[in-house]
Amino acid sequence: MAIAFAAIFVRLALPAPPVVIGFYRMLFAALLLGAWLALRRQGVRLTGRAAAGAAAAGVCFGCDLTFWHTSIVLTSVALATLLVNLTPVHVGLYALLVRRVRLSPRFLAGAALALLGTAVLLGRPAGGTSMRGALFAIVASLFYAGYLLLMSEARRELDSVSAFFLMTVSSAAVQGVVALAQGSPFSGFPASSWAAMLGVAVVSQLGGVLGVVWLLRHLPAHFASVVLLAQPVVAAGLAWLLLGEPLGALQAAGGALVLAGIGLAAWRPEAQSPASAR
Repeated sequence: MAIAFAAIFVRLALPAPPVVIGFYRMLFAALLLGAWLALRRQGVRLTGRAAAGAAAAGVCFGCDLTFWHTSIVLTSVALATLLVNLTPVHVGLYALLVRRVRLSPRFLAGAALALLGTAVLLGRPAGGTSMRGALFAIVASLFYAGYLLLMSEARRELDSVSAFFLMTVSSAAVQGVVALAQGSPFSGFPASSWAAMLGVAVVSQLGGVLGVVWLLRHLPAHFASVVLLAQPVVAAGLAWLLLGEPLGALQAAGGALVLAGIGLAAWRPEAQSPASAR
């Protein structure tokens, strides 16, 4: 639910450029977490394979936000959030084809039901939807899948705070470089933009993404990607309430399908492979 607010904050942060919004989201979150760690005199693990994996996850997350934030500006919040949540398809295929994970029929049925619900939830694209915005959101979903898979591996050895901090700093660096390459301004925005960028850092990054990093130690990436399908349900509702984007009875029914699919998949989250069935 906290991550679902991200798309709303991006819209509220305009006219700041989308990539700059992502940069400050990461920078503010890293600074706040760093200050908290300093007060507690707690260190961050910066070396080792797991640390490198968390930094690589941050590169994927930075690319994800670069494309997704731009898609939010080019199309509706609802459609951009739906398409970026195609992640379970990519993660599921990776689990099946690369990791040789044997997914239970109940999980597959739940994932399919949740994906169907997201399509029903958002219905036909609203007028003014650009193909470029839709394509950007699909590309973002590929990077988001990479982020989940890399972070899931890093969390096998790394604590959640260290993994999150490294990922956030790496992501900020990626988006900072992209913004510089685009020639985007880093200042001169109204107070409302700065408030929205601080809000997305606190609510969505520290309040939501840190929770995802924590749970990836306890749940497989393919299951987490399905649970995160609650995000477009909440985002569509918020866009309806706060931005006036239409949401009818059919879309509400789609939201119920998503939640039902998540419940079905969660009923038996364990996915066993011959190597891990012990």
